[in-house]
Amino acid sequence: MPAFTRSKVLSHPSLLGLVGLLFTVLTACQGVASSQFGKAETRLDSRIDEASGLIASPHHAGIYWTHNDSRAFFASQPTEPLLYAIDTAGQVCGELWLEGLNPYDWEAISAFRWKGKSYLLIGDLGDNRARRSRGIRLDAVEEPEGIEGRWRSKPAWTLRLTYPDGPRDAEAMAVDGSEGGVYILSKRDVPARLYRAPLLAGKGGTHMLEYLGEIATLNASLTTDMPSELKVLPFIHQPTDMAFAPDGDEVAVLTYAHLYVFSRQAGQSWLEALRGEPKVYDLPGARQYEGVSYSHDGKAWVIVQEGEGSPVWVLPRSKPVN
Repeated sequence: MPAFTRSKVLSHPSLLGLVGLLFTVLTACQGVASSQFGKAETRLDSRIDEASGLIASPHHAGIYWTHNDSRAFFASQPTEPLLYAIDTAGQVCGELWLEGLNPYDWEAISAFRWKGKSYLLIGDLGDNRARRSRGIRLDAVEEPEGIEGRWRSKPAWTLRLTYPDGPRDAEAMAVDGSEGGVYILSKRDVPARLYRAPLLAGKGGTHMLEYLGEIATLNASLTTDMPSELKVLPFIHQPTDMAFAPDGDEVAVLTYAHLYVFSRQAGQSWLEALRGEPKVYDLPGARQYEGVSYSHDGKAWVIVQEGEGSPVWVLPRSKPVN
């Protein structure tokens, strides 16, 4: 089945309903299976109804940090600055409240070690209409020694960043702790654009992200026999998260329909790796997949999606790809 590319669907918006109908019928007739995934046996805790970002805890094996997507900034009940520690069964093991923060559009979370301590980096990156002329905000917070109950903490430091080529939307972020850099992948550019900033960009003020270049085009065909969400079909090639392998030999990029996995050779930059030929995993239907992380031991990818009671998908890295 040909891919529903962004350019084709958006150039004919009146066909959106027809596309969804044809998609449902054709995939059922073809009987194409997403063989890498079985039925998900675990579901996210009901408190996490818009999971948007995921990262393995550097300190607590088997634990992952996630958060909800942000509501409108001026909503009557604005988003709580709350991180959830979950296991692969989707159950909440603890919470971390970030004092003094009022999320605008939390979209990503990553983690790293610095001076013997574990830190989480929360990416307030979202900018659907590319209007954040004052830039984006990344908050680093020390990971709690324990996770049970609700912990409260203030950010250890904040990075305020602007793009050299103007405001843009982004949801994919990953940290390379060995080099002390944070990488951000734009969402709506085709191909996606990669940016970098040092984790310690200096105290105070706003700093400019470094534009590194465009990555390989994410254009795999949509092949699935699983139910899909009509609203994401025009956008299945947009990156929604990114994760670096623990040993630095790979980078995974998540979209609404696929997981793209790029190998990284010794001496390669992350941009060079992301310009290579990826292995592509078909996800179970086109849905709002918004968080991917390598497991603590690097042997699997863990994926979450928006929606109350959504599945937690675990894909072993040892399984074959198409």
